[in-house]
Amino acid sequence: MGKVITVSVPDWVDEKKFREAFLWALLESSPEKVSVDELRELIGISETEESVEIPAEIEKIL
Repeated sequence: MGKVITVSVPDWVDEKKFREAFLWALLESSPEKVSVDELRELIGISETEESVEIPAEIEKIL
């Protein structure tokens, strides 16, 4: 799919918050359209149900 980047952060960095900030930065710098499969992989969704609500913030990038 793309490049593999390894990032080392200090122990005091909240990994979840860092990952969220990184993903938002990545999405902000992405093209206007991203496939659903790529988006699922980026945010770590492995299983979905038929009815999935998409937050308004995400709809803006699709």
